[in-house]
Amino acid sequence: MYSQRLHPKKGLCFAALLCFNIHAMPAHSLPGQGTIGHSTVDATFTAPNDWAVTATPFKLVGENEVKNVKINWMQRNDADVYKIYRNGTLIGETRGDTYDDYGLSLGENYTYHVEGYKEGRKIATSEPQSAMPFRPSQDCDVYDNRNGQYLKNRKGGIAGMKIGNLYFSYRLERKKKAVSGQEKDGWLLSESYSKTGKEGSWSTPREIAFYPGVNFEGIGFRYNEKTGKVVLSAHYEDQGGYTAAKIFLAQITPKGGIEVGTMERPLGYDSRDQALFIDDDGTGYLLSATNMNSDINIYKLDETWTRPVALVNTICKGQHRETPSIIKKDGEYYFFSSKASGWYPSQAMYASAEKLDGVWTSLREIGNNSTFGAQFNNIQRRGTNHETFGVWSYHWGAQYHHKDPDGNFPRISVAKFNKGYASMDYYRYIEFYDSYGIVPVQNGRNLTLNAPASTTTVGANPHTASCITDGADMNSSVYFQSSTYPYVLTIDMQKKAKISELNLSTKLVNGSETAYKYTIEGSVDGEHFQTLVDGTDNWQVGFQILPITDSSVYRYLRLTVLRIINVHNNNPAAWADGVYELTAFGTPVE
Repeated sequence: MYSQRLHPKKGLCFAALLCFNIHAMPAHSLPGQGTIGHSTVDATFTAPNDWAVTATPFKLVGENEVKNVKINWMQRNDADVYKIYRNGTLIGETRGDTYDDYGLSLGENYTYHVEGYKEGRKIATSEPQSAMPFRPSQDCDVYDNRNGQYLKNRKGGIAGMKIGNLYFSYRLERKKKAVSGQEKDGWLLSESYSKTGKEGSWSTPREIAFYPGVNFEGIGFRYNEKTGKVVLSAHYEDQGGYTAAKIFLAQITPKGGIEVGTMERPLGYDSRDQALFIDDDGTGYLLSATNMNSDINIYKLDETWTRPVALVNTICKGQHRETPSIIKKDGEYYFFSSKASGWYPSQAMYASAEKLDGVWTSLREIGNNSTFGAQFNNIQRRGTNHETFGVWSYHWGAQYHHKDPDGNFPRISVAKFNKGYASMDYYRYIEFYDSYGIVPVQNGRNLTLNAPASTTTVGANPHTASCITDGADMNSSVYFQSSTYPYVLTIDMQKKAKISELNLSTKLVNGSETAYKYTIEGSVDGEHFQTLVDGTDNWQVGFQILPITDSSVYRYLRLTVLRIINVHNNNPAAWADGVYELTAFGTPVE
């Protein structure tokens, strides 16, 4: 496991932060008004045998039982409607890539599949997946994805990795130190230990090594059970340069010294962003961005995990991916990565393969176009008796030009896998159980999925607004755009409801990220509206989590987009317009 006290990009940064600069793109005019836009990315499945669903059990806020299931699938470029089946019975249809099934019976097994249709003709049937509702029997920790705070933390902030009867924490951080009477700027490696792992119980940090005149990035620590030692991995550079492109692999003996295995280019290839992957049999692999960050190399490591011994595969050629990570599930390998986008959000993508040295699928989108307002970092297994997967992505609000008052924190998504397909969803709250693992908690029912939407944009096709309620908000998904401002989008939820949260997903142009100045209003009759969210001073980009404290009942929602501003130079950026989704969560009242 990794030391949990490390904080990436805060002295322990990713390679991309030094080699990619945020810049402003020139404005481009977009013809037409109120049109539907598409990304140039095509991430759809086309082969019938390459299409599957995932079924993820989840709670609603206020429920004690996990009795709802979220069904996901990849949209196809040969289908326009999807029909969702539970145990062979049709339960709904949609144009997007997700569907919620609520209020199921505990202990009953439900099997879901989806059929794709084109102009009324069935063209494909997905691989199925099953889910079983249950009642958690343990107490749990509760994490709030809006601001990165624990609402409940049973363990009182236990950190570090447990080795034997002690918890160990390792840090490699930039420090100044006197060496032979001269003050040197370098990196200090230290170790602390604790009997409980709780704050205030840690020993005084013990210096293990000091490295002057160098630079480290992408630092990670991993315990090797076979050797009983902790492996340190990092991207190694000469101080002030970015051409050394070396890997640093070393093993630390707890309460002992360090042995450096590799401090050079792995097998002669340049190496920047990197990570370790440990297979089920304990074999270690190094994932490394190479060819000037264009490709990803996979190297097999020796038993100590500190020396590359063979190049296994080169994947994602020419894709410029960073923060590489691999997970294995049901015999299938899944590779995850983020797009280089400085401090700002980007679309996470994945690929899958049956063998590390085999043929990998092309990169496919996962989550949403902004990874829910964050950058993918890593994926972790959780649960002792039941295996679940959480995706840790970082929201770098403190680094934004217009700082987010909530600062930097991880935003945790829930991942699910099925026969090479992977899904990843946002939930407002994440519950952590020792036995079960992760239980996601949604802030109410999805009130807007498939709801009719309209626009007052002059000259617009009134049907184009429907894309903001189809549930699909990948980079390649359909979005609404306009060249006339302000413009208005109205959703009829068709039932009165109490709204607990709104999510707004908007287009991202990496390097020229934009903030939308807007308002969101609610109405019972579609004529008299009350302000729910005043976003006229908003500087958040890509994805917004908007809690609603108004307990009144509403049926209609009205989004008014006033302006779109480049967050780097404060210039108008109407050319970057694109609203993917406006999603409301809450409780229907009739």
